[in-house]
This record gives sequence, structure tokens and C-alpha cells, in this order.
Amino acid sequence: MSAGVVYGIDLGTTYSCVARVDRSGEPEVVPLSDGATTLPSVVLFVGPDDYVTGEPARRLARARADDVCALVKRRMGDGDWRFVSSGRAWSAPAVSSLILRALVSDVAFAAGESVRDVVITVPAYFGDEERCATVLAGQYAGLTVVDVINEPTAAALSYGFARFNADPPDTGPGGREEHEDVALVYDLGGGTFDVTVVELADRRVSVVAVDGDHQLGGADWDEKIALHLSRRVLDAHPDAEDPLDDSEAAQALLLAAEQAKRELSDRTRTTVRVEHDGHALTVPFSRDDLERLTAGLLERTVTLARSVLAAARARGVTRLDRALLVGGSSRMPAVARRLAAELGVPVELRDPDLAVAKGAALYGEKKAIERLVLADLVSRGQILDGAQPDTAAPEDLAAACRRLAEAFGLTAERVRRTVEVQVVNVVSRGFGVLALDRFGERSAVFLVHRNDRLPIAVRRSFGTVRDDQDVVTVHVVEQGGGVESTRVDDVKIIAQADITGIPPGFPAGTPIEITFRMGFDGILEVTALHEGLVDRPLTVRVETSAALSQADVARERDAVARLRRREG
Repeated sequence: MSAGVVYGIDLGTTYSCVARVDRSGEPEVVPLSDGATTLPSVVLFVGPDDYVTGEPARRLARARADDVCALVKRRMGDGDWRFVSSGRAWSAPAVSSLILRALVSDVAFAAGESVRDVVITVPAYFGDEERCATVLAGQYAGLTVVDVINEPTAAALSYGFARFNADPPDTGPGGREEHEDVALVYDLGGGTFDVTVVELADRRVSVVAVDGDHQLGGADWDEKIALHLSRRVLDAHPDAEDPLDDSEAAQALLLAAEQAKRELSDRTRTTVRVEHDGHALTVPFSRDDLERLTAGLLERTVTLARSVLAAARARGVTRLDRALLVGGSSRMPAVARRLAAELGVPVELRDPDLAVAKGAALYGEKKAIERLVLADLVSRGQILDGAQPDTAAPEDLAAACRRLAEAFGLTAERVRRTVEVQVVNVVSRGFGVLALDRFGERSAVFLVHRNDRLPIAVRRSFGTVRDDQDVVTVHVVEQGGGVESTRVDDVKIIAQADITGIPPGFPAGTPIEITFRMGFDGILEVTALHEGLVDRPLTVRVETSAALSQADVARERDAVARLRRREG
């Protein structure tokens, strides 16, 4: 497209990249200023007003360990966390925004393209707080976040791109599409793990079930290797200080561990040279050693894969055709071998580092084209505002696609096929409210459940607890663990707000209507309505401990804008 380009950004825990859809309709990763396709998601703060990102920050991590922030994605949604350097404290969205700024700056320098509108990817298992923090990071970076998309969904879009541009498949017995695939997307990134069951049919990606752990990723493999190397140093030199007790030495061990892990994806043996406390040691390290040390981590991912397959079966999806490996850490040979043994289906490793960004770019183009087609249809009175393109008469939709194609120098077929691509997502976690049970104890009542299909709107009626109650407090909660629990200790309060100014005269049990709405982006909107205040519905902003006040946001956005990027 010549206008309205929406870029896809894979904001990764360890590496990030940017993609776009080219003139021919193919997704491509945009090279950065150094010619690389990915940027290490590392920020080094150099004094109070300057920072370094990417590979230079990573290289300086050993010498400036206390000023280097890595794995910040694991902190998204943690409102209490701050990275402190040179007397200044930065939230996770602020640090992440510096990575985003570096990406778009590099794209502008290397490709001469100004990046404004973006789709940012997030782990499928991210909850509402983490998603909102990701959007805030984009806003801090001066970007318009058109949408967020789950990483496995983006990878499935990239995988299914060729089939989306093919003619619709024939249907088999019972009307099932012959080329329908059910895939398990196994996304093992540097710091997060997602596992998702998706159906791919014609030009549709339908997410069936999600699970994952955003505190599990390749960095945990690195830590296991670093611990092994530390023990080898202490075995050889009992008088030496433990390298892991020194921040610079620990950082050096982690960098060496990551390099060894990468090498062992292509060879069976390597050596690691460790220098510490006046001693030098060459440690032989094999793929067998790596797999023995990290077998427990791999089994955690397999357990989550079993869980998501069980959730898919509960929703009527009982077969599996293939497993798709995504994320750089999925390159480890043990991953494909273990999954093949567990699942008994083909296991495919395709473009693991770049597929997510490419899928986000495809989704971004769909959003851009769809928005323009919808505007055309609405302006002509052919659909109502807020409707989807498929509600238009086929001839009206075809005409709108032709007009848009002519305006932007595209083929009508490309526009039509892009609009026809459908992405059906699900809720990543259960959400509800706190209410009194029949014993008078507070408990969680879930209105939206994990793996419910998006978009979703649910309304439920509750009641006041006493006569003449003039204030009602609404607590919005999120599922805390792998399963929904009604226990207050097992859920996380993510928002609260009061219905105030209720006039007297309403008895106990007066209805309070609670409505939960969640769009395709998985971000929650809650409204509450008291019978006595029908003209004053309460909108509960999910602005929690993970969010910042408007004043804090303005202050931090201004502080981020004043930071200067150095080249290292």
C-alpha cells in the first residue's frame, strides 16, 4: 500500500523485529540500521539522560550489569516493578518503549520509512494488565497501536499465508474442508512460553485454546547452563568466589551460556571458556549435557501442551494434524524430538525468529484495508457503522474492494482476499467480580472464562447487600492460576470502582447489572448499572496496580521523550 501501512512488531523478551507487507503482498522483515533483522531487547542506561539499545547494550552488559535491563517483558503488568539506574526509576512500559523507539528509528534510517501505525504481538497467555502495559509502551514510543495480536496467532497467520492466497478448497464428506488443519503452535521464546491449538481452514485462523507461562523461556535454559558452569569453576578452584554472586561475572556466564545453547542446536559438542577471580577454565559442554540439565524445563512445556490439547478436546476439537515450532529457543533439537514422541504428528520448524512479526504485519494490513473498506461501505449506507464486511451484500463488498484497489494501486483480488481473512481468538484467562456467596463470604464469580471465543459480551445481575445502600464497590478479578478458583486468595483484583450517589429507598437485593465486554485485542471493558441510576452507568476502568495514573503516565511519557539514544 502507498498509504496507511501498519507495521507488525514482535516485541520479544530477548529479541525484537519489525515487518511489513511489501508491494506484492508478501510479508517481509525490515532490516535494521546494522543490517540485522532482529534487535536484542536490552537497554543500557548511560547516566540519567542517555541510553543504548540492542547489541551494543548486550555487549556492555558485563561491564555495566547494574545499568542494563533485560527480560523486561517478564515485568509487563507488574505495576510495582521499576528499573533503577542513575537515580531514576523506569516502569516496564517505559523500558519497553525504548526498545520500540530503537526499532522504528532503525527502520527509518535503514529503509527510509516512517513507522507510525503498528500491531504489537503479545504472548497468548498475557492477561489484561500485560496487554494494556504493551499498548502503553507503544504510546510512550510515539506509536499508534492499532491492535495487539497473540504471538501464536500471528505465527499461524504467517504459516497459513500461502493457503490464504489460494483458491478456496473443496469440501469433503460432511462439508469439512479438505485442507482444514488443526495445529498446535508451540512458541518457546527467550522469556515466555505459549502453546495454542488453532484451526486453519480456507482463509480463517480460529484459536481453539491457549495456555502458557510468561515466566518460562530460553533464558531459563541459559540459567541452568550458567549454574552448571559456575559449579565447574568452583570444583576446579574451591577458593574462588562463586561467579553467580558477582553481577558482572554472572552476566558474563549468562552470555556464554546463551552462546553455548545456540551452538548446540547445530552441533553436538562445544567448549565454554570461563574467566573469573583470576582463574581461567575451559569447560567442555555437550548437547547431552544441555538436555540432561534442562529436561525439567522441557517437561513443563509438554505438560502445558497436554493441558491445551485437553481444553481443545473439551471444545470438540479432537484431532491434531501438526505442530508448528515458533520462537528461537524452539530450535533446540530436543524440542522437536520430544514433541514428536508426545504428539505423534509432524513437527515443523519454519522461520521461528521472524514468523511472528510477519504474521503481525499481515494482520496489520488486514486491519488497514478492512478499515478503509468498511468506511466506504458505511459512507454509502450499505452497512451500519460497527458492522463487519461480511454483512455487506457480496456485490457491494466486491465494488468497495475494487474502488480501494484502484485508489492504492492494488489488485481487487488482493484486497478481497485480505478482507476475507478471518482471525478468531479466545480469552486468555477468566475474568469476573467479587460477590458475597450464600454464606456471606466474598468469592469470585466468573463472567468470562478462559478459551471463550472473542469478541464477547456477558451481562449478569447481582444485588445490593443491605437496604438503602448508597455505595456499591465493584471489584474486577482475573484468574490467578491455571484453573478458575472462587477463592479470593486465588484471584487477582485488577480494578475497582464505586457506584456512588445512590438515592435512599432501595431494598437489599436491588439489581446491579454487570456487563463484561472484551474485543479481539483481549482488553477488558466493564460497566455496572444500578436500578436507581439507569442514566448513570459506571464504567470500570481497568486501571490497577499495573497501570499508572494519568499524571504518572504524562510525567513518564515526557521523561522517556527526553532520553537520548546513543549508538554504544
